[in-house]
Amino acid sequence: MHIHVVGLGAVGSFVAFHLRRTLAPKHSVVALHRKQSAPAIFQRPSPWSILLEADGTLRQRRGDYRLPLSRPDVPHGMLPLGGAIHSLVVTSKAYSIPAIMWALRDYISRDTTIVLLHNGMGVYDHLVRHIFDDPRDRPNFVLSTNTHGLWRKDPLHVVQTGIGEIQLGIVPDPAGRDYEAVLARARHGSYAELSLDDIADPADSDPANARYINLRNTIAALTGARALGATWRPFRDVETAMRKKLVVNAFVNPLSGLLQCKNGDVLKAPHGRWVMKRICEEAEMVFKAQHDSENRRRYGAYLEHMKTRAVDDGPLAPPVDEPFPHSLSHRALRTEVERVVTQTYNNYSSMYHDLKHNEPTEIEYINGHLRGLARLHGKSALVNETLYQLVKMRSAYPLVAKPT
Repeated sequence: MHIHVVGLGAVGSFVAFHLRRTLAPKHSVVALHRKQSAPAIFQRPSPWSILLEADGTLRQRRGDYRLPLSRPDVPHGMLPLGGAIHSLVVTSKAYSIPAIMWALRDYISRDTTIVLLHNGMGVYDHLVRHIFDDPRDRPNFVLSTNTHGLWRKDPLHVVQTGIGEIQLGIVPDPAGRDYEAVLARARHGSYAELSLDDIADPADSDPANARYINLRNTIAALTGARALGATWRPFRDVETAMRKKLVVNAFVNPLSGLLQCKNGDVLKAPHGRWVMKRICEEAEMVFKAQHDSENRRRYGAYLEHMKTRAVDDGPLAPPVDEPFPHSLSHRALRTEVERVVTQTYNNYSSMYHDLKHNEPTEIEYINGHLRGLARLHGKSALVNETLYQLVKMRSAYPLVAKPT
């Protein structure tokens, strides 16, 4: 198989390193990066090697890399990649992903699998509204969340400061294939591990099955690279994990960026704890409104189906409302925020670095995502709105050096 990794920051380099380390040589791992990154890469002693530093040990892994993502004369253009993309792991900043997808659009088909591994939420919704709007022609998508502690020391040199995990959740198939069928087959209350065979039969040579074979191979490759700590989970569980991380980031990132402090400093004073409490309460309110809306949508779809259902088809029970996840209650969210702040006490958030270096931030996909949900469901989330507007204001007035 051919795996392309977009974005050579800390996460992209980490993923590319372990995929190349684990997969057999016949499988290619190709890293795609911005043209602007090329000079820094070629100045390195070993331009095509990824360095991974952990616990004071430095490891090196060579790979196959191509460039660039864009050319000055052709916006979003690309040099030939040598054929269609089978599997694409996207680790770039959330705000840059739509442009990257447009750049790669000619190489992506319905047989492609796209793994979104980025901060924040809302990127997938944007892509399916504006780029892959036809479900019949849409690639398979895998949403994910990452808790590894990683930072980029130099181009293609990543430092791992903490061991975490990557959770993978496959977006439900528009064509109706049930990737999680094993859960329905399992007895109520019993544990069942998701099966790759529910994605595709590897012996099936039907060309129409290629999209599912690529999806199966992608999940197998990522979960097979054990150092990635990647697991395939039910999609609902991954959505919940993504929302929990979103709330952590919605508190830690803007405050640490605005105050230019370490993660641990945001909870040192009672004022920070007040902000955390309000952010978690607002997030629960917004998520609960979204959850109730989804339950109503499912029941509405049931009623529409019943209108056209033949009488002799027999009775059909209405859908049971999904319970609201306890882990998204404001108390559980506060516990999660405190846990992550303690675990990353001496770390600096990505928004700290973005604002320090006057770079674009991912605020639209963090606090901006909560803001959009609040507006959609007619809720008021004033503390989240204030943090969103303050980061926007800080970005409009770049930081300047202190007078000497």
